[in-house]
Amino acid sequence: MKILKAVHTLTKGLYDHLQKPMPKDEDDRDAYIETMNDMLEKREQLIPHVSRPQNEDEEKLGQDIVAMNKVVNQKIAAAQGLIRMDITKLQQRKETGKKYESPYEGPTADGVFFDSKK
Repeated sequence: MKILKAVHTLTKGLYDHLQKPMPKDEDDRDAYIETMNDMLEKREQLIPHVSRPQNEDEEKLGQDIVAMNKVVNQKIAAAQGLIRMDITKLQQRKETGKKYESPYEGPTADGVFFDSKK
């Protein structure tokens, strides 16, 4: 029962944490993700030690954990999507920056003709 309550407490904390929107500021976002990862790791360590429910109270806790876990999974997937979009934007900014730094490297522009005969 202790382990199930600990898993329930961690799941509830993770659920509450994920109800807050992901911060826009990079430092706040890193702290947000770090907290989320810490909670997930602690919960992951406890879950294998959970046994079958022995009474109705444990059954209710288990059902509550499952219900919260569905929302947690959706919120984590949404957070991953935001992070992927940020990574894509960063890569695009890097590529654009490289093009401005050295505009003559890479493939030639359309309409350029090179005469191979001398």
